[in-house]
Amino acid sequence: MPELFDTHAHYTDNRLRGRDELITQSFDGGVGYITCVGTSLDDSRECAEVASRYPHMYSSAGIHPHECEALTDIDGEMNELERLLKMPKVVALGEIGLDYHYDSDWADKQKKYFRAQLELAKMTDMPVIIHDRDAHGDVFDILREYRGVRGIIHSCSESAEAVREYVKMGWYISFSGVITFKNASKILESVMATPADRILIETDSPYLAPVPVRGTDNFSYNVRYTAQTAANVLGMDYDEFCAQSTENAKMIYGIED
Repeated sequence: MPELFDTHAHYTDNRLRGRDELITQSFDGGVGYITCVGTSLDDSRECAEVASRYPHMYSSAGIHPHECEALTDIDGEMNELERLLKMPKVVALGEIGLDYHYDSDWADKQKKYFRAQLELAKMTDMPVIIHDRDAHGDVFDILREYRGVRGIIHSCSESAEAVREYVKMGWYISFSGVITFKNASKILESVMATPADRILIETDSPYLAPVPVRGTDNFSYNVRYTAQTAANVLGMDYDEFCAQSTENAKMIYGIED
């Protein structure tokens, strides 16, 4: 059975918190690795605690753009985030970025926290996990300012053209269950534009459950459906795709067996 790597899941979300049987089912069902992704300082601490309970679960620490509005002490918050990045099994800084879908009225503050965290990533040499919703131009422009920073474009919704540019800049591209949806033709073009050695898969659990389980609480076991769709689109054998995407994830997260 091929090993899958769910590169982005939120097991501290209220819909999944305490449902440890879903994590066990995933590991028993062919998922080899999971990254539990933080969205705030408190959430990042909780992610690290969850990851500590499973040999092949890792975590990240970061401040999501939704969380920026209420924050008031950026220097203190960056100091605390730096401390969290040193915790065992924390393998990335994220998820960070910009989200204008609901929150464009305070875009300047989002950009301030985005840049501060990219500076921290540069200083610590940590890969970053990028959240980009309805902010493609600004995210791309800011990331071009930080050419030395590397990481993952999470749940990619970028155009194929943008994907090619990100790959040239050294980024990995992660696709979620969205690629299994009926209206996914544009994002499938982005899958096809991603080289095999830069592609990742994720669930974004508990969100974006893929077909055939769309509408349920997503969890890592379901990453297989995204993997199968991506393999089909790229014309790869399923086992080959799983091995390649898992190796890619271990590479960017710095995980050695």
